[in-house]
Amino acid sequence: MTTEIWLDTDPGFDDWMAWALLQAEPGLRLAGVSVVAGNAPLRHTLANALRIQTLHGWTTPVHAGCERPLVQAPVTAQDVLGESAMATTGRSLPPAQAQAAPGHGVQALIDAARARPGQLTLLALGPLTNVATAFDAAPDLPALLQAIVLMGGSTDRGNTTAVAEFNIHADPEAAARVFGAGVPLVMFGLNVCRQVLVGDEHVRAVRALGTERAELFADHLDAYVGIARRRGAAHMAVYDPTPVAWLARPELFSVAPAHVDVELEGRLTRGMTVCEFRVPARARPNARVAMAADGPAVMAWALQGLARALA
Repeated sequence: MTTEIWLDTDPGFDDWMAWALLQAEPGLRLAGVSVVAGNAPLRHTLANALRIQTLHGWTTPVHAGCERPLVQAPVTAQDVLGESAMATTGRSLPPAQAQAAPGHGVQALIDAARARPGQLTLLALGPLTNVATAFDAAPDLPALLQAIVLMGGSTDRGNTTAVAEFNIHADPEAAARVFGAGVPLVMFGLNVCRQVLVGDEHVRAVRALGTERAELFADHLDAYVGIARRRGAAHMAVYDPTPVAWLARPELFSVAPAHVDVELEGRLTRGMTVCEFRVPARARPNARVAMAADGPAVMAWALQGLARALA
């Protein structure tokens, strides 16, 4: 069976890797893409999405979405990922050959879900601004989605603050809205993504594919691994591709039911995902939370998919 996916994303290199793996996986079909501000301002994330699309020749419509969080001032990851959030050690993505598809990404998501009631899985890889805005604009939307699978949050440490992961920290009010919407939801937080690691051996494996796309991708993957090198580590956690791996190979993961709340008020804890695993005794579950991954097997699957995507 084929799972229909709507991708909400803020490219970022790891968003690109996730998108490529989606396109390469036979059991997943991409219905549309909405872009949100996150890793960088929307002008950069949208340009990155259109350039990625040009490189691969993909034709799925790409829509521009929200350019700022619901309440707070914008937050980006440019201090880590570079001004455009698409750092490279060599080659760069080609100029875009097309503009964004007509219509706002929020409305495009609503329209796609209404056209496929109960069939569409929403894969959210950035701040949840587009998704929360869509829920507010279309109260029927949560009941129309088959599920939400998101990269965000953590059961333990953060990466933007001591306890907050970037995607949730960038728009906590939006995240709180989404976790409270009643949609079946699977959360892939830092705790599980840090079990899937990429390093120089994977850069070499991608280069060995020998195509121009593979060389260009390897230069960006090299820069991504470089984030870890600058911190004295040999491997970098794989974030956005990890939920794609679960969609394709769920047997490589374990998940646990939990009630997830997003902290909005704490001086030190704003943006934290508070996971109550004592369900149903202490709370009703509103999510399944990924807890463990077979990291080497996930990366082996990813390299196979990249070989198809980068041919």
